[in-house]
Amino acid sequence: MVPDTALFKLLGISSHENDYRISWALNSKLGLKFSRTDNFNVQTGRNTESRSFSVFQSVDEDRLLKMNLISNRCPDGFLARELKNIDFFLQIFGEISKSETDMIITKLKAIEFVSTVFEIEPGRLKPGTNLPAE
Repeated sequence: MVPDTALFKLLGISSHENDYRISWALNSKLGLKFSRTDNFNVQTGRNTESRSFSVFQSVDEDRLLKMNLISNRCPDGFLARELKNIDFFLQIFGEISKSETDMIITKLKAIEFVSTVFEIEPGRLKPGTNLPAE
């Protein structure tokens, strides 16, 4: 289930680096405090099998912002199959301006092992695409 799209911004990140390296780069470039949290598990249909995607999280309690760095890949497939070119999603909950979002995109694009970063309209994801609900 896709959470209410008015509640978050979504960025797609392409990079062949591991999740912990992307998390470290976000911390360094943006002054954040991403740390590993529980994996995001998604049921794969009617059976009891599920896919597990890594998640790193940063919370800024002063600004009431929460960010999730979510892997789009796991050994068994993709979180968003229609976006196979995306390796990670950066999900941003809370009040953030367009200029702040653009600044984050610019800083992420400056990381040498990031191929591209772009904003994704969460409502345009295919039905059935699951993302964490804050």
